[in-house]
Amino acid sequence: MVDVGSLWTPEGERPVDTSRPAASADADADGAGEEAALAMAAQAIGLDLSTMSPEEREQLRAELAEMTRVRAQVAATPVSEVLTSHLMRFFDLALIYLDATPPKFHEAAVVIEAFRAVIDSAGDELGEHQQMLRDTLGQAQMVFVQVKESLDAAAGTAGAG
Repeated sequence: MVDVGSLWTPEGERPVDTSRPAASADADADGAGEEAALAMAAQAIGLDLSTMSPEEREQLRAELAEMTRVRAQVAATPVSEVLTSHLMRFFDLALIYLDATPPKFHEAAVVIEAFRAVIDSAGDELGEHQQMLRDTLGQAQMVFVQVKESLDAAAGTAGAG
């Protein structure tokens, strides 16, 4: 079964309850309809249901049910929280590129610019998180400049010696 762990929100990590039984993707389907839906899902991900053991089919059925449950949970989450979660990952990614040896300035700049573009495009849809995200963007931009200046200064010192 897929372990999704948690969903980040501005209020902190939100655990995903994987202990609840997941609803069937097609609760009204009879056995044949359910089997046809399972075969279509298997084919969509490159699996041949006819070659799978009963245990493998049951595991696939459980994984698809879990995926359906998680998708429903994400769909019930306000877009401002989902975007904030993703944008915080942009921030993390920019810092990873800046922390590389040597720093990957181009990649960091692309991520920071994408971060800015999403904030500008989404605007008020980010709700109460908009200001925090703009502050976080400013931090990423500041770290970029500090790392660049530090490297330039070190190169200047090395060239002077």
